[in-house]
Amino acid sequence: MDNLLLMGIDTRPMVNSALKLDYKIFSISYFKTVDFKVPYREKHVLDQESVISCGRFEENYSPKKILELSKDFLFQNYDENEIDKIVLTTGINAKNFSGEFKKFRKIVRGNKNTECVDNKFKFYNKLKNKFDVPLTFQPSDVGELNEILQQYTNNQFILKPLQGSGGLGIFLLNNESCNELKQVNEIYENISLENYILQEYIEGTNVSSSVLSSQNDRKNLINSRLITEHDLGNESYEYSGNILPLDENSFRMFNDNQTEINADELNDEMKDTSEDLIKQFNLIGSNGVDYILDKDGKLKIIEINPRFQGTYELVENSLDINLLDAHIKACEGEIIDIPNPSQYSIKKIIYARKQVNIGNLNIPNVYDIPYEGVKIEKDQPLVTIISSNENLKTAIDDAKIAEDEVYKNID
Repeated sequence: MDNLLLMGIDTRPMVNSALKLDYKIFSISYFKTVDFKVPYREKHVLDQESVISCGRFEENYSPKKILELSKDFLFQNYDENEIDKIVLTTGINAKNFSGEFKKFRKIVRGNKNTECVDNKFKFYNKLKNKFDVPLTFQPSDVGELNEILQQYTNNQFILKPLQGSGGLGIFLLNNESCNELKQVNEIYENISLENYILQEYIEGTNVSSSVLSSQNDRKNLINSRLITEHDLGNESYEYSGNILPLDENSFRMFNDNQTEINADELNDEMKDTSEDLIKQFNLIGSNGVDYILDKDGKLKIIEINPRFQGTYELVENSLDINLLDAHIKACEGEIIDIPNPSQYSIKKIIYARKQVNIGNLNIPNVYDIPYEGVKIEKDQPLVTIISSNENLKTAIDDAKIAEDEVYKNID
């Protein structure tokens, strides 16, 4: 039996998949929640059982902390516990394995070099002459940024992090040019501009593809309707969930977008483009491609996520596959047969919009459950709701029931 180490911010979904496979499972994560099924051995950064407040993730997390915790598993090479394979999820990549950890890159089942997709400006430059992508710049200072804004007065722009995911840290700039410089100066006081890009703002519907790839082949698993906090009427652009599979019904959920689509044509275009992109960047395993379908029905490529996506459990529920097993097999050269979707699956992340005290959240369809009695700080993720059903309305209704029950059990 091989020893498998899972590493990342939240390994709960992967541990659940791994427990169904023939591995001895080790896990290193930031979060350990009430519903985390403990594997053979595990360590985590945030110990909810001994804190009053869970604090702010962005202030407390780093890949270095994950790697430091892994030393007991990676460097104690007694026979029965020597790690054979490592699988990474959001929050850490193979490049983080430097110095004394570098030798372990060879056992990572996944992408070894993702710089050209992690760096959004490099990604844009690689694609701009072949694919439809939003106009993107990397201004060196606020003066150059303002010159760009004055040159493209008919475009609206966002400032977004050069690297990162999840829609965090995005600033929408005003349309009114007289206010833009003032707004940029105010934003500039709080950020390091060298870590940001200026990108054309595309109004439309967020969609994404999940792709499984080996060195020699690639298959689009499924497409989904991606949900952001902006879709839900909030000002931020944080990732908030997905609905899959993508069809006319799921496309129109959570917004009033009236864009006419042919779902079959859209899915075919996403499949062909996503597989082409994954091939171009030589990615393996499970990867995601995010798009925006603008109001004219044109598909714009936004970014590639060269790792497991937020759709992980939805893909498993809808396709009835073990995605961890499929990922490892793809990295080792085998791509599984892809079944047709059997049901809709929806995910929604609930954020705390004020500091809240946690009650008993052991509620059907609720996951990533904080420990009772802890405090979750304002704007931090609270729980994940996942609901699946052959009928989309039923899946939506069940998710809403779970959400209402969550709010009844926090204060």
